[in-house]
Amino acid sequence: MNCPRLLFITTLAIFGLASERITAQTTTPLTDSLAVNTAHTRGLASASAPRRIVPLRLTDAPEGARVTIASDAPLDDYTSRIDGDSFCILIPHAQAPASGEQIRGRGFTSVQIEQREDEVLLSFQLQPGASVRVGKGFNRLDVLFKTPKPPQPESGSANPGTLSSGTPVTTSSSRRAEVSSDELEIISQMRSQIAALEARIREVEARQAERDSPQQTAQAVPANATIAASSTGATTGHPADMSEHDEMSTGTPRLEIQGFADMNFRASDQKGTTNAFVLGQLDLFLTSRLSEKFSVLGELIVEAGANNEFSFEIHRLLLRYAHNDYFNFSAGRFHSAIGYYNTAYHHGSWFQTAANRPFIFAFESKGGILPLHNVGLSVSGRIPSAPLGLRYVAEIGNGRAVRSPLNRSVQTSIDENNGKAFNLGIFARPKALPGFQTGFSIYRDNLTPNGSPKIGQTIMAAHFIYQNKLYEMLNEAVVVRHVLNDRVFNTPGFYTQFSRRFDNARPYFRYQYVNVPNDDPIFPDVGRRNGPSLGLRYDISEFAAFKAQYDRTQRRRLSSINELILQLAFTF
Repeated sequence: MNCPRLLFITTLAIFGLASERITAQTTTPLTDSLAVNTAHTRGLASASAPRRIVPLRLTDAPEGARVTIASDAPLDDYTSRIDGDSFCILIPHAQAPASGEQIRGRGFTSVQIEQREDEVLLSFQLQPGASVRVGKGFNRLDVLFKTPKPPQPESGSANPGTLSSGTPVTTSSSRRAEVSSDELEIISQMRSQIAALEARIREVEARQAERDSPQQTAQAVPANATIAASSTGATTGHPADMSEHDEMSTGTPRLEIQGFADMNFRASDQKGTTNAFVLGQLDLFLTSRLSEKFSVLGELIVEAGANNEFSFEIHRLLLRYAHNDYFNFSAGRFHSAIGYYNTAYHHGSWFQTAANRPFIFAFESKGGILPLHNVGLSVSGRIPSAPLGLRYVAEIGNGRAVRSPLNRSVQTSIDENNGKAFNLGIFARPKALPGFQTGFSIYRDNLTPNGSPKIGQTIMAAHFIYQNKLYEMLNEAVVVRHVLNDRVFNTPGFYTQFSRRFDNARPYFRYQYVNVPNDDPIFPDVGRRNGPSLGLRYDISEFAAFKAQYDRTQRRRLSSINELILQLAFTF
């Protein structure tokens, strides 16, 4: 066994043992006026990027209102509490929505969204007497508000205007109506019928209560007492409303789907291209919680190619096991943790500021040179007792195919050699510098193209990131190193991106560079590409954004390219 693979296996063993000795649990004492529901810290939102919170959705519920909080990653570690007449939800390692309108509904008068360092705090101002509970999905929280019912007169009241069964009697402002013996008989029959109906309703309710398990019959508690907040998974959580009981009454998982899509217009002066409207990707983001620790994540992409025919591909499909904050395991097809951008921005263009990805992080199907998808195993987590918020990621998989240009780059079912690629990364998110992250990763694989000896591939990536509600500064550098018969071919690449938000508008600037040697044994046709991009993102609604971007790309020994991209990106 060679040294790199020994290092990888040793890393897995160390963090596996550490996870068994350290439990990540949060406990908070209850006071008379405060009840805190603290979810177990069961999984990381991302190996290297903060969770991005989607703008809140408000819908009607049977007894009040429902507010849905969704994210592009699991929401396993939120906390909730009552603070006076406010209901608060704190989501760690998250980024607040870029835009948000004030909303109000039955049960709450307003909601405030605040970015606190690397945490997002949502505060709901409750109406007097309202109660609240939280229903938890894999990557969403459903906050259910219940408004108080108006007081009903008790049965048998002495009120002369009401029957003992609660049926009002119509009276005149001048005199009380005379009641004949026939009318009294009719009233008596009505009372008997109402009493029989009430008895039947009580019987049905009693039978329903017997069928429901204790986990499924948790009742909402008044806001001035405690909160029944579901946070430990599908088997213990309270569903968002009674209409959702059908799927969960047998304890089976429930599939959650969120969609992302984009529509583009591209105009370029490159020879051989035409201006065209372009239907972008249809990205279906699927999540399902199997238990408190196991969950499934999928990302299905439907996209039209250069031949105008649609293709379907599973870009991510993972079974995830979240033991605690120190050890999280995934198996399946994932986005490689090379640098920052690939795990911060997946396939939903709505999340990213720019209209396209940097050259160096272009997907394999778009001509990218990095193995951004992999099929295999991944572990990640926080390093125990380490300073600066240090975290690790370790991955092993099939790597990228290079034997034939006609083959799919991502080796989903067959590996063209017996060797396996691995990637090790470490990054820091110090709490003293909220929004800041820096890290380094190294990727290693052996490539076996047709008609060529084995080629060693090493990819080193470093990033320096700062983000808050107003500013975004992304900086990454990558070196791809190929070794063939003792000859070394180095491909450097980097990008830097800066943006600032002004209300719903966010202008941005990016400069990028990649330089592949002409005699590189794997990507000789890429050459050198560099140039600036200038753009504007404008959030036209809570769930849709318009982007206008101008790119100028200079190429070695080729003419420069000027391109205009107009994009509508949205989520649903």
